[in-house]
Amino acid sequence: MDTIDVQPSPESMLDAFVDFYNTYIVDFDIPAINRDEAFVVWFCYIVGNAKCLISTTRPDHMYYELTYHVEKKQLHVDAYKKVVHKSIDFERKED
Repeated sequence: MDTIDVQPSPESMLDAFVDFYNTYIVDFDIPAINRDEAFVVWFCYIVGNAKCLISTTRPDHMYYELTYHVEKKQLHVDAYKKVVHKSIDFERKED
């Protein structure tokens, strides 16, 4: 797959993600994913671009950032792995 036909909406970005995942992520150890295993965490359309954060129900701690450039008709996908989640108390010190 060299191109993904997508319109900037959460549903179409999710469809494009599933297509991307099953083309580029799947290998012998990672089975194909279906749409029910992926979900949109956040979607925004601003300055001619659509951005979407997607995660899956799989236990791999991965999330994906999709950016669709409307003018260029290009979809960029970045994959990230959650390494740590830590809460840090932050207090503003008075002068």
